Amino acid sequence: MQVTEVTDSFSLESVVPFFQPIMDLENNTVWSYECLARLVNLHDNTYLPSQFLFLVERQHSVAQLTETIFKRSASYFRDINMAWNINVSLSDMTDSEIYQFFRSQLADYPNPNRVSIEITAQNALAELQSFLCFAEMCADYGVKIIIDHFDLTKENVEKVLSLPVAAIKVPGSLFESEGSDTANVELIESLIRASKKNGVILIAEHIEQKETLIKVKDLGLKYAQGFYFSQPKANTD
Repeated sequence: MQVTEVTDSFSLESVVPFFQPIMDLENNTVWSYECLARLVNLHDNTYLPSQFLFLVERQHSVAQLTETIFKRSASYFRDINMAWNINVSLSDMTDSEIYQFFRSQLADYPNPNRVSIEITAQNALAELQSFLCFAEMCADYGVKIIIDHFDLTKENVEKVLSLPVAAIKVPGSLFESEGSDTANVELIESLIRASKKNGVILIAEHIEQKETLIKVKDLGLKYAQGFYFSQPKANTD
């Protein structure tokens, strides 16, 4: 459901990062945090991007939304020794002003190698040259790339693992059906082997059930994220 009570008064000042942990399963500790945009209104009601993004687009403020979430996340973690990441859109990857924004922010940020940028597989592959240019800029500062919304097919495994990425997020639903679908099992196992060979981390996301987590661990994955551990929160406490 879209936001109905916020109209012309909508402001990016009301958009803040919520933090969801990515867990290190071997040590049962937080490995990193994903910083997710949330709109919080005057009544402390919280809205997902799918509920307020139309307002951002109506104001032609998609780039400003990315800048807002990055700056607020960077400020939060500036003096905390913890890895974190934000999501960027297809338009961000092709926006020269976003490039300059990231360069100016990262040049003045302590340990920018704690920062990662999350990009969907579809956007990375659809605009490959733009993605490679963006990834090169990130590499200049030690910033890592995480691929999200990964569709597990043999073709996609080969394409994505050929990219300069540090990690790939794999939906937990794949592991829930892992025991009943032979073709799916083979794809998962081939992805695990290929990612290890390429030095790419696999993160199981959308983990909501203990049974799914057990399957993830049995397959040797070391990192996971989802409501089973924690919903996104306004702070990391």
